[in-house]
Amino acid sequence: MIFNLNKLFFKYDEKEQPALNNMSLAIDSRLVTGLAGANGSGKTTFIKILLGQLVQFDGSYDVDGEKASDSHGEILYKYDIGYAPDDVVLDEYLTGYEIMEMVAGLRNISGPDLEKDIELFTQSLQLEDWFRQRPCRMYSTGMRRKTALCMAFLGNRKFYVLDEPTNGLDPLSVYGLKTIISEKKSKGAGALISSHILDFVEKTSDDCILLCKGNVSYHGKVAALKLAHDNADLEKIYFSLFSK
Repeated sequence: MIFNLNKLFFKYDEKEQPALNNMSLAIDSRLVTGLAGANGSGKTTFIKILLGQLVQFDGSYDVDGEKASDSHGEILYKYDIGYAPDDVVLDEYLTGYEIMEMVAGLRNISGPDLEKDIELFTQSLQLEDWFRQRPCRMYSTGMRRKTALCMAFLGNRKFYVLDEPTNGLDPLSVYGLKTIISEKKSKGAGALISSHILDFVEKTSDDCILLCKGNVSYHGKVAALKLAHDNADLEKIYFSLFSK
């Protein structure tokens, strides 16, 4: 799938600068694309439009030529997208495992396939007894993040949107997250990863999008961006482009 977003323009307040300023992007669902930018650069607004959570905007949005901006509430399901939001909302009275059972039922995922995925997540994201035994109201920030990632990755989706997926994760789980993303990509499913951790973006992404004040400063291959800057790492490149 190709997500085509053309000349997106959006303001939260007429007195403020645009959150998105005639932004045009084409995102290939088979690739892993990193999305980076300072606070207020437009990342959250862009993701809301991509997922159909924000439908009143100027510009156009289609998926493989089919208009998507009128699919409010349906885009995640219609295009088979797994989504892990930055602001994690869970049923506080259920365990992570019980939530996964519910999600599996909604997605028609069999018991054996659920257990196979849980085994993968247990190894990659360092799930422990708390996942099956404690209600979510007793979870730390990292536990909540891991549960949200498990929900997003459950089953074989066509595309994933991960908003600040490393927040609260320990180093072993960050490494495990990279392996999950790589495994999903090997099966043909890419991802859009919004993150302030540029090293994570550099090591996981084929393409990257750099935003600044609602504008696209760069959209292309990570390798090409590095080559154009003497093979510097993405953190140094970002600092050289945007520091005052």
